[in-house]
Amino acid sequence: MSKTTFVDYICRPYCLYFKAEKENIACRGAEVLEELKSKGFFCPKKLPIITKNPLFWEEYRSPLTNFLCKQCSFRLEDCDFQSRNPIPGTEPCGGYILISHLLAMNLLDLDFFSP
Repeated sequence: MSKTTFVDYICRPYCLYFKAEKENIACRGAEVLEELKSKGFFCPKKLPIITKNPLFWEEYRSPLTNFLCKQCSFRLEDCDFQSRNPIPGTEPCGGYILISHLLAMNLLDLDFFSP
């Protein structure tokens, strides 16, 4: 997966942890969104402008934790949002944020993220 395929619509606008110098890494959320994009589930160019809303992150925490976070390579050491003692106000990764908002706006179906 090339960074340029997702960085502009996931990482830069939504990910607090994004570092431009880290060319080869992606959260599980970005990987899933790239897969969904390649299968035609959504078009990044048609995404509405999204304002971060923590209520959506919490509303979809259970299915997204099971589907995304448990498979994410950042979870054990680098994920503040899913740590055992998260700091209040901690944000999830950009992929998690964008997916939760797309679910809340009915642009993605929750059934896709359920076992």
